[in-house]
Parts: sequence; structure tokens; C-alpha cells
Amino acid sequence: MSAKTNDFDGLERPTDRQVRRHNFRTQLPLLVALLAFWLVLWGHVDVISVVTGIVFSIVVVRLFYLPAVPLSGRFNVLRTLQFFVRFVWELTVASFQMAWLAVRPGPLPRNSIIAVQLRSRSDFILTLTAEVSILIPGSVVVEADRMRSVLYLHSLGSDTDEKVERARIAALRSEQGIALALGSRDDIWRINRDRIAHGLKPVGQTPMQRAHERLREQQLADRRAAKESEGARLTDEQLEAELLDEAETARRGTTDTEGAGA
Repeated sequence: MSAKTNDFDGLERPTDRQVRRHNFRTQLPLLVALLAFWLVLWGHVDVISVVTGIVFSIVVVRLFYLPAVPLSGRFNVLRTLQFFVRFVWELTVASFQMAWLAVRPGPLPRNSIIAVQLRSRSDFILTLTAEVSILIPGSVVVEADRMRSVLYLHSLGSDTDEKVERARIAALRSEQGIALALGSRDDIWRINRDRIAHGLKPVGQTPMQRAHERLREQQLADRRAAKESEGARLTDEQLEAELLDEAETARRGTTDTEGAGA
């Protein structure tokens, strides 16, 4: 494998050594978590428990292999703090709302199953959005359509169209906050395309993000023109999917060099 073969996204294909180093860094947090779990079960820390814990962690990772979840490599500290503050606020408000629903007089509130179409195509973002939705009282994820990036939420007390829309927007707001904190530039790009389509301002517009979005829009336009010249007519969603699938294939196994403040 050549270390200097460039793909259309401007990234270099990794060497085998880089892939192994990246895989180790990716698995290290899981190994540490498993080691910590093992030490908790033992109830004390000594040489034997640490050594056996390391062996246990390696065996679990090797024997019970799970498909890799591509991570962006981005971590924005400020956006993470903003998301955490908003999450705590929404958690507090929802807790009081659920307490009032439990003690208020009158009939039980009607509930709804709400389909929330996420903008990101990342399994990582979908999973975290589902976890956050579950943690906030009053909403439960009953199903996740991974192929179409759709979450189905059971929302308590959503007996009007306004409340249903409010629950849907809350889930999308969680997705946006997670993408800004931990998502890739492509996740933010897709969210911004949806925001612009609904008359909203784009978010996360750092110079690097703006440059990335301009590049993606140009690639999307070039892809659309190429398909039309071949007589094929694809929707923007299909063109985006092709573009991002190719980018992910080219990026897989690399170490994303985006900084924490990007």
C-alpha cells in the first residue's frame, strides 16, 4: 500500500503501521474501561489483579470483536461544555414536567410515537443522540433505523402537533450539539444544509469548516453535473451519500488531524 496515494478529499492513504497505531489508539479507551471494570469486581488493586485485568481486557477485545464505529477524531472542548450545560438544563426542566404530569388532576396525557429524521449519517452520532434522548425524562427510543438515520421516539404528553414538533426539535438539537462537539466536518455540513433549507443560519462556521463546506458543495455540484451528463438523475440525498461514502472509505484507518478547537 502506498503511503502517498492521494484521494479526492485531499487525505493520504495510511500505511499499515499507521493503521495499526490508529487501531491501538481507538481500542485503548475500551481496554482501560474493561480494566477498570475488572478492578471494581476484584475490589482491590494489586499486581495480580492488574495483570489479570489486562489479559482479560485483551481477550475480550480479541474474541468478542465488534464492527468498528468510525469516529471523527474531533473534540471541541467549548462545544462540549455548551452541550453539557444545555443537557443539564433540559434534564432539569423535563424532570419537573414529568413530576407535574404525575400529580396533576385530570385524565392521563396522550403519548405519541415520533419519527425523527437525523441529518448526520454517522452511527456514532445516531447512537449518542439516542442515548441523550433516553436520558431525558419523558422520551424513550423505541426503534432506530440505522440505514435511514431515523429515530422513533415515544414521547410522553405529546397530545398536540405543537408538542410533537417540540419533541422532534429537541432531538435534532441534541444531534446538532453532539455533532458540533464530537462530529466530523461532514456531519456539520449536512446539518447546515438542512438548516439553510429551512431558513436558518449555519452553525459551527469556523474558517476550516467554511472551507470544507465550500469544497463539499463544489464536489456535489461536479458530481451532479457528471451524473446528468451520463443521463442519470439522482437526488441530492443520493449524491451526498455517494460522496460521503467515498470520503469515508478513503479516510478509514487514518488519524484525523483536526484540532480540538476546530
